[in-house]
Amino acid sequence: MTLIIRGAVFHDGRIRQTGVRVENGAITAVSDGDLGAAAQIVELGPRELLLPAGVDGLCAMRDWNEAPRDTVETVTKAALSAGVTVVCDQANTSPRINVPERIRERSAFVAQRSYTDFGIAAHPPADHALLEEYRDAGAHTLQLFPWELRPWLQPADIDDSAATFRRFAQLGLPAFIFVDEFAFRETALQEAAESFALRALLPRLDPALRARLFVTLPESVDLIQQHKARLPNVSILSAPHYVLISREAAHERIGVAAMHSPPLRSATAAARMREYAQQGKIDVVVSQHTPHRMPDKYNTDPVPNEFKPKAGFSSIDITYPLLLTELGVERACQLYCEAPARLLGLKQGAIAVGFEADLAIIECHEGAAERQFHVSGGLTPGVWQVDPGQFQSRGLVTPFVGQRLAYRVNRTYLRGELAYDRATGGYTRRAVRQVHA
Repeated sequence: MTLIIRGAVFHDGRIRQTGVRVENGAITAVSDGDLGAAAQIVELGPRELLLPAGVDGLCAMRDWNEAPRDTVETVTKAALSAGVTVVCDQANTSPRINVPERIRERSAFVAQRSYTDFGIAAHPPADHALLEEYRDAGAHTLQLFPWELRPWLQPADIDDSAATFRRFAQLGLPAFIFVDEFAFRETALQEAAESFALRALLPRLDPALRARLFVTLPESVDLIQQHKARLPNVSILSAPHYVLISREAAHERIGVAAMHSPPLRSATAAARMREYAQQGKIDVVVSQHTPHRMPDKYNTDPVPNEFKPKAGFSSIDITYPLLLTELGVERACQLYCEAPARLLGLKQGAIAVGFEADLAIIECHEGAAERQFHVSGGLTPGVWQVDPGQFQSRGLVTPFVGQRLAYRVNRTYLRGELAYDRATGGYTRRAVRQVHA
């Protein structure tokens, strides 16, 4: 199939009027000149932009025993409607993905239901000999949560961390590490938990390990930057709710439902994280989509073996439009398209010859002002806000509720084939691929 899209295109770091030719799922030309004939030609509207599709490196697709919270289908449809064509699952499912057989089972399950390309993450196995099979089973990364890391005060004579990380590197398995110290939660040291954990972790990491460190504080970014010379394969990751909103603003908007893990940070910390994202000190932004049902987010009554309210937000539906609105096109595409694709070894995330044609047609807002909604009886055309009632994913709680958006997704293409169309509300399930280590 051949496709040509002409209009405002983000190419080579800037927006310009040009044309993009797609053949057999790949971009074969970006040119102002004659692109030849094509089976389909799309002319962008005056407020439309052609951008690379998003690549999400951490998104809990739930399903299995957690299907009431979200499913592979609902999450990947939500991703398409937000201009995202790659979704990397979070390993913390029920049942747990911690043996090769479970990795294969999850891979097959997601492949049958996903509307986007996908990656399967896994917990380290209890028997480390099984790590030999992880790559062939389909795991693209190991996800290490705080309970799977040695504590910050582990005695050196019994600390096997360095050997473990060296083994991961030898097997070619990247590690996605959530940097935190649970022992400090709900104590006076809670705000210092991440720093304690990070200062213990960095000296233990092997320089050859492709480690993706998920952090939430500017001090953590500073500390990792100081270790980059010894750890050239470390990447710094964060999420929109640590870069674009503070805990004060979140609690003002949604109250007790602002509970998150790690906790949201102060206005000062969030402002510095935003600056670091703009400056390129943060490598990648992930949605960290962790949806919960409304009763779980607002219910504070104790339930055996459950924390209430549940920690987490829905975010895959809005991450790309939010980043475009708050950080601008160039930085959003770097953090959420190009850098994560490069980290995953994908020929995606940019509009360039030879790259796969994973594309999003994005519409810019009209700049209209709100009317009096209770008088007009409806939303003003051209005024877009974060509205959980419009989410495709099942979790409907976000601290960004009501926030103005300057962009929305009109169409999403997976390898040059239309997969989502806002005008019709239609999703088309195309052939999907699995991301491998």
